[in-house]
Amino acid sequence: MRSLILWTLLLFSTTALAAETRLVVRALARDGKFVGTSMGGVRVVLRDAQSGQVLVSGVTAGSTGNTQTLMKQPQVRGAPLADESSAKFTATLDLTEPRLVTVEVSGPLAQRQALATSTTQLWMLPGKHLEGDGLILELPGFVMNVVTPSAHEFFKLPADKKLTLPLRANLTLMCGCPTEPKGLWDSNRYELQATVKHNGKPLTQLPLKYAGKTSTFEAALSVQQQGIYEVTVTAYDPITGNTGVDYTTFIVES
Repeated sequence: MRSLILWTLLLFSTTALAAETRLVVRALARDGKFVGTSMGGVRVVLRDAQSGQVLVSGVTAGSTGNTQTLMKQPQVRGAPLADESSAKFTATLDLTEPRLVTVEVSGPLAQRQALATSTTQLWMLPGKHLEGDGLILELPGFVMNVVTPSAHEFFKLPADKKLTLPLRANLTLMCGCPTEPKGLWDSNRYELQATVKHNGKPLTQLPLKYAGKTSTFEAALSVQQQGIYEVTVTAYDPITGNTGVDYTTFIVES
């Protein structure tokens, strides 16, 4: 009985010492803005760095942030990057002692073909919150989305065997930020290319050009044979190193 009482007292004393500790986590697109609700947010997972145990998880929500602050004005040391509406996830832990935590962000969740993961670690101390801008993890890359041809689309080869198909893709940053020539995210410096295979063998490569609509790029593919075609569209920014890839297939019948 005495042992039970001692264990009960110990339990209550340990619980009483636990301090609520908050950590704000944000994901920032490389060369872009915060990844928020408009792109499905990012999945945030906090794990104990030693055991791997999941401590808390959630999804960032909010806006992509202030364009002037993030992309135009010079960044001053200590000046906040985020405002009240900027996308975030607030993790809350009850800590009794310092804990080394692994923080992982994966997204954007609304564009799974472009999903990327970034991780880091930090010590969380009982009652010592990290709020404001919080912990910002960078997600490099583009969101590439092949629009045309759609997946497994069928086409009829004419009698003269002359068929020209449009290849069209949508390209944004991980935050959904738009791309266009001479825009804030200037597509003139990007390299967009379609690599085409026919029945599993390399056929051709084509550059994609701006299609006159924000974030939309296109090329014309000449097709002269029936069979299965595989199209891989890639984008590359030689300045930031951002890359993006998407893939589709289509079938041509006689």
